Amino acid sequence: MPEEAEIQQEQKKKGLPEIVKLVLIPLVVSVIASMLVLFALGTNKQPQDKQKEQKVTAPVQIKAVVIAAGKYQTFMLKGGRDVAVVDSLTLLVGSEPCRAAVAEKNDEIMDALATIFLSKEKFDLVTPAGLDLLKKQIREAVNEITGFTGEREKFGVLNVYIYIKAISSVQ
Repeated sequence: MPEEAEIQQEQKKKGLPEIVKLVLIPLVVSVIASMLVLFALGTNKQPQDKQKEQKVTAPVQIKAVVIAAGKYQTFMLKGGRDVAVVDSLTLLVGSEPCRAAVAEKNDEIMDALATIFLSKEKFDLVTPAGLDLLKKQIREAVNEITGFTGEREKFGVLNVYIYIKAISSVQ
């Protein structure tokens, strides 16, 4: 009988490690496999830097007022006999930095506008093609002044809205 008791104790000792092996080894293997799968697949979240870059790269549309409505600004036309009275000039820009640059460099923009108008005759400003050309020249001049050229042009001036109230003779 003492031999049977010893055999039972040995079986209990052997049984406990076998249970541990049966439970512990599959548990460790499954944890390692889960970690490998998660590492290989990655996460669905984007890092904060990438989210900020996406916000910056998408152009927005912001209005930048150069000449406010009701603040009549006169520009001399070619030859010095006629002037154009501009009631308002608003720029649609593609980014906040461009709007800030337009506000900061207002004097340079007004000088460029005066130069552009000095190259125009009154007949250039009363036709749709002439107005489109004027808007294009203003857009290009402002983008050059603010530094939004080349690849950055989509963040610069997108559109120009100008209201010419009158074209008058100065004689």
